[in-house]
Amino acid sequence: MSKQRLLVLFIVLGLVLAACAQPAAPAPAPEVAAPDQQAAALSTDTTKEAPMLAERVAADSLPPLEERLPAEPFVVGPGVIVAEDELTDWAPGQFGGILYFAHGDSDWNPDIFIMMNENLLMAPGISVDPIRPNIVQNFTVEDDNKVFTFQLRDGLKWSDGAPVTTEDVRFVYEDIYLNEQLTPSFPSKFRDGGRPDGEPMKLEIVDETTFKLTFNEPYGGLLRELSIKGWQGYTDLLRPSHYLKQFHINYTPIEELRQELDRLNLTDEWWQLFTSKNCDNWDVTRLRCIDYPGLYPWVAKDSEQSGVLIFERNPYYFKVDTEGKQLPYVDKLISTLVQDTNMINAKVIAGDVDFVREDTALVNLSMYKENEEAGNFKLALLNSHVDPTALWLNYTNPDPTWRLVTGDLRFRQALNMAINRDEIIESIYFGLATPPTLVPGDYDVAKANQLLDEMWMDQRDADGFRLAPNGEPFDLFIETADYAPDIIPVGELLVEHLKDVDIRTTLKVLDASLLTQRMDANEHYATIIWSVQPMWPNGTWTDYLPTPQWARLWELWYDSNGVNGEEPPAPVKRLYEIQAGRIQTLPGSDEDKALTEELYSIHYDNVYIFNIVENVNYALLVDADLGNVQTSGQAIGANNSGEQFYFKR
Repeated sequence: MSKQRLLVLFIVLGLVLAACAQPAAPAPAPEVAAPDQQAAALSTDTTKEAPMLAERVAADSLPPLEERLPAEPFVVGPGVIVAEDELTDWAPGQFGGILYFAHGDSDWNPDIFIMMNENLLMAPGISVDPIRPNIVQNFTVEDDNKVFTFQLRDGLKWSDGAPVTTEDVRFVYEDIYLNEQLTPSFPSKFRDGGRPDGEPMKLEIVDETTFKLTFNEPYGGLLRELSIKGWQGYTDLLRPSHYLKQFHINYTPIEELRQELDRLNLTDEWWQLFTSKNCDNWDVTRLRCIDYPGLYPWVAKDSEQSGVLIFERNPYYFKVDTEGKQLPYVDKLISTLVQDTNMINAKVIAGDVDFVREDTALVNLSMYKENEEAGNFKLALLNSHVDPTALWLNYTNPDPTWRLVTGDLRFRQALNMAINRDEIIESIYFGLATPPTLVPGDYDVAKANQLLDEMWMDQRDADGFRLAPNGEPFDLFIETADYAPDIIPVGELLVEHLKDVDIRTTLKVLDASLLTQRMDANEHYATIIWSVQPMWPNGTWTDYLPTPQWARLWELWYDSNGVNGEEPPAPVKRLYEIQAGRIQTLPGSDEDKALTEELYSIHYDNVYIFNIVENVNYALLVDADLGNVQTSGQAIGANNSGEQFYFKR
């Protein structure tokens, strides 16, 4: 997602997800029952579709509704996309209207991306509890979580009206993943255990709507990979083969591609042409993907105006409400390019933007509150899906003195105790946060000094700062970037806090791309950036394992099966074992929950990641007349339910 101007922000509603089937049970061989029986009977009643589509049907430029929907549509009602306790007043909506947005990064709007994204599987909000079918109609898991059978919705269609079949799955597997020019390395997520060295899965096409994935090892975590994890989408397994075959050498002779190749100044590099035509889920707002066949609520259209993104309702979208009305309710999404996030906030205040989550800021709370009525918008404080600031030490930096100090648990405990989190919560987060539970949250300068003395950091230099146990100078050198408005102020306070325990601390702000390069090269000492710890329990984010932020060489050791990098200490190796166990088991199972509890214990006891605060509120701004908008829970889940938004006016 684009650089987040504030990680203590908000989104608009939970995930475009399904209820036309019961959830798969967390057992070795769960089965999904028949679709939800509340689905309303389909008919030619034009009140079941948007007027703009009914007009096209009347003009014979679009098939009637019953020919555009699958035989068993996904039914959206209370508690389906957003949990009922987070949206207590869900109601069938009415058609029409335009949702206005603004974006600051060329043809990228993260709020719209999340609102558009669809997965094969889903759960309310941005969770995996319980996992249900979404694009697929049902699925089963058999043979100790090694065999997965999926059935696509009969009659499901791409946004251009072409049928969605298992040919679209076979094409991805054989013509993209098994083609070395397009995919040099078969994706880890579709290998045994989700490992880079695992054997690739086997695909069996059963019929036009049914396909089977088989692994050699238990892989219950695959269900996470096909749902909301990491903002992945259905394009990992399902793409419009009827469109993409036009640009694939297996189906179109190179001579017929010549004009397109020349346009891109290519000779015979057909795979580069193919890549330029292929649109993954992350590309949904890109201008090159206008009219690309998709399964999203809206389809990108040419605005013929620079800086303006337009998305128009998908006439073949597979979801309906409890009254049988085809979703989405809103006709169009329009986003305008502005200079920066300040302009986005200004447009909200002026009433020109109907929805913003990515670019809100807690520092603007009073301004939002003062202008709610004049701008005709509502301010909601929901939960953030991240802990917005965390201090990460790089335990594999080659500096021997650095390793001697940071490898000592007593140093990490002392460092953690020296952080005055109450001050940070009040001065940076306006009291709208809590101390962490990932690590001990006690503020105890006396105890911190005692621990540092015990580990032989009791000697000081001429400036009064502690020397390392080997007598060498020690500097906690923090490099960060302007990722969000709270990052640098928090870093500045950390520098002051650590003076109280005589630890020399330096804060340097770098360009984000340069910092990423330094982390990938294992050159940095420490950094400040968010932690996605709230997503750890459902396994949709895994930075509890080593990353370039805190242990690049340990990460390389694991990724290379011990060939490269450096072997981590026993607790970190246990984290990898826990992850392997979670990959094998089904999400939400008793075993999965026990493993999750253990990984939290390891982090609490070893203090590898220094979360500064947790439970930070996130400001969500929406049009005051917009219905079916989430009122509690994680803000980023709000975006995911855009198809059920409707204007009450």
